[in-house]
Amino acid sequence: MMFLSRLRFLGVFFLASLAFADEVILDTADEDILGKADEVILDTVNETELERSVQSRTLCPWTWVYSDGRCFKYTATKMDWAAAELNCVSMGANLPSVHSENEYQFLKTLVRTYDPAENPTWLGLSNCQKRNTWFWSDGTKVDYTSWNSGEPNWSKNECCVHFNWSNQKNWNDIPCHEAYSFICVKKAGAR
Repeated sequence: MMFLSRLRFLGVFFLASLAFADEVILDTADEDILGKADEVILDTVNETELERSVQSRTLCPWTWVYSDGRCFKYTATKMDWAAAELNCVSMGANLPSVHSENEYQFLKTLVRTYDPAENPTWLGLSNCQKRNTWFWSDGTKVDYTSWNSGEPNWSKNECCVHFNWSNQKNWNDIPCHEAYSFICVKKAGAR
């Protein structure tokens, strides 16, 4: 069993490394394991996951996650909305815009992966410019929402939006000076 675990790791490491370098250096013991087990690698490594991992590494920067033509980076450091957006812009990205239930569920899964408590996380949605006129920070059209019941309510001049709020874990308008974790999103292939 230990042999298969090491073999699985080496196979994934070796194949994924091909996406990053012209040359992969292995010690003699690793070469022997790989040399004896070419056919076992194909049986034990989930090829779809490996392809997705290699695709993610070639289309997205390191530490970013690929999904549906875009690259996503979760940041646990809490910032106010403007600081989070500026942080994203410094990497050629924006806070996330959401255009479907599938995209929203992907964001929720991404947060859950890094934060099992599913704490509130900024979205790129705001209406600070004009009440009840919502804008995505990336300039795309607002064509999907998932508000908690009773939201948005503009209480205390709330004009920025986060998700994973309260028991419903959906969208809530909140004052922009509050600090939350965030996700940056950019088009795949953009470095």
